[in-house]
Amino acid sequence: MTPNVTSTPSLPVIIRNATRSDLDGLCALESGSFTSDAISRSGFSRFLRQASARLLVADAGESGKPDIVGYGLLLLRANTTTARIYSLAISDNWRGKGLGTQLLAGLENLAMDAGCIRIRLEVRVENSNARNLYDRHGYQQIADLPGYYEDGADGIRLQHDLYDIPTERSPAVATGAPLILVDRLKDLPFQVPGARIMRVREYLALDHGVRNRRVINLCQSYEYLSRGYYCSLLAAARSERVIPEADVLLDLNWKRLQKTARAEMSPQIVEALAKPGDHPTKIDVFFGRTVDKRFRDIAQRAFDQFRCPILRLHLNPSDKKILREIEAPALSQLGAEDLPAFESAIRAYLRGRVRKPAAGGNPPSALVAILHDPDAVLPPSDSDALALFIQAASDLGAKAELITAKDFHHLSEFDALLIRETTALDHHTYRFAKRARKEGIPVIDDPDSILRCTNKVYLAELLRTHRIPAPRSMIFDKRRIAEIGQQFSFPSVLKVPDGCFSRGVRKVKSPEHLAEVATEMFKNSELLVIQEYVETTFDWRIGVLGGEPLFASRYFMAPGHWQIVKHEDDGKSFEEGGFETVAVEDAPADIVSTALAAARLMGDGLYGVDMKETPHGPMVIEVNDNPNIDGGVEDVVLGMDLYRRIIAHLLGKIARP
Repeated sequence: MTPNVTSTPSLPVIIRNATRSDLDGLCALESGSFTSDAISRSGFSRFLRQASARLLVADAGESGKPDIVGYGLLLLRANTTTARIYSLAISDNWRGKGLGTQLLAGLENLAMDAGCIRIRLEVRVENSNARNLYDRHGYQQIADLPGYYEDGADGIRLQHDLYDIPTERSPAVATGAPLILVDRLKDLPFQVPGARIMRVREYLALDHGVRNRRVINLCQSYEYLSRGYYCSLLAAARSERVIPEADVLLDLNWKRLQKTARAEMSPQIVEALAKPGDHPTKIDVFFGRTVDKRFRDIAQRAFDQFRCPILRLHLNPSDKKILREIEAPALSQLGAEDLPAFESAIRAYLRGRVRKPAAGGNPPSALVAILHDPDAVLPPSDSDALALFIQAASDLGAKAELITAKDFHHLSEFDALLIRETTALDHHTYRFAKRARKEGIPVIDDPDSILRCTNKVYLAELLRTHRIPAPRSMIFDKRRIAEIGQQFSFPSVLKVPDGCFSRGVRKVKSPEHLAEVATEMFKNSELLVIQEYVETTFDWRIGVLGGEPLFASRYFMAPGHWQIVKHEDDGKSFEEGGFETVAVEDAPADIVSTALAAARLMGDGLYGVDMKETPHGPMVIEVNDNPNIDGGVEDVVLGMDLYRRIIAHLLGKIARP
């Protein structure tokens, strides 16, 4: 993002509220950007005083020496939920570097914070660069303005609904350059490319955050109510992704948590010390990394629990509980010999936060991680669909990358996570979802959806509580096998709570068969679900995204089998039935409405609701948090638009409250 305009490296731009000290820079930028309809110095002064105006500047200068390279001016009016972008300008040297998107996102967030639901602006007809920016982010023309400007030039009025993201447009994502907070600039004796180093007092005075921006707090003190503590507290209030978070600072001083963590990590440390090498009295952990490879897993575990830039594990070799204390020292407590390792670690931690221009010249607006398992037998998305998700992100101005389970500790480098791997609670997919939430990263599937959907005991009870039509179901334990055999007709369907892709589901033909199968299944689960068997030649699956229907597919039963997938005894081979995807409006209306009612109980993510179409009306079989999206199957009707809608929904959560 940094322009090469001097012989020395310039600092990344920061978006902040304007102050009176910025007037000279604002006037210089204004005179260089506009030949008519320019804002005067007194005009800028007036806007700085007005309670109804919000003036943001893009500052590329050093600390205490602002260099205003862009600004955006938003006007709010009483008794209306429509905000107006009055002016937006960017210096010639900074155009084409994504700065317009950052300013636009900042203004949109201010409008939403003020309770607005839409935003309007006027732009010259011949200003193609500005029009392309607004078009890219979903602004649509609502009026022609002939002779609108002082010099007689024509204009147009554009409008954007702040909570409605068109699938062909990219939301203005305001991640911005990462901030590294220090008490004094000399506290950090090296530069971090792409990041902005800022003094604590300047950050506390900003009075404006950039939603989802990474903030690294390297204050000298993290004590309760210290400036370091308040930095973390204010960053969270500004919806910025700060490390360490304020609650982590409290956790480090909580003796019970410390005691538990020490007890859990001590055996690992003892095991690591048994390997060749010195016996240190401390282990320094920088962003989950450590110089001594023997302690790599321990460093990652400590960082997972106490997410501080620097952690120091104090060891007591003479004690069986070898880990004596965990602390978060200040950067100044590191020796000169430690700084190269710390510099390498902070660069690696921020690797994904520094936007590099794509082939077209603009940096991506966001980085999306797509979690997949390349060795899965029945993945929820095949290679064709994964490629289309990546293309959809590119179409929306973002960049998507495939990751696997081994990339858990790189998750913080991304802005959003799309899980395209079969989910389960006792599985790394759930840990990825939990970590994403902890990091403030939007995720599909979110951990609540995984919890609600993967456990059929929970789902059965939820559907019954909300009176969503479903086959008669009952939850039981091993003591009630005989009772269940008397209450249900046969055949019936027996399910383990967390089965998927037709696994962990058995059809039982009689009370005796129930007793036999249930006894075997109870070896792996304390509870089972029995469900009335409803015979059909196909199942409907209604895809739901953000509470709205996405696709409608019919999955036919596998040949000679009662399920859509027939698994062979080898555990790897399987056979599937055919499919037919139709337009949502061509699916039965009651099927779609019932599916929506069930999905909305789960959340606002991506779901696949399996339905039976029966003479007695629609019935919900289950709700999947990780529905199949395969190339040439679920996308038959919508094509590429299906993938864009999913990615746009995910991107929209990055820069939104």
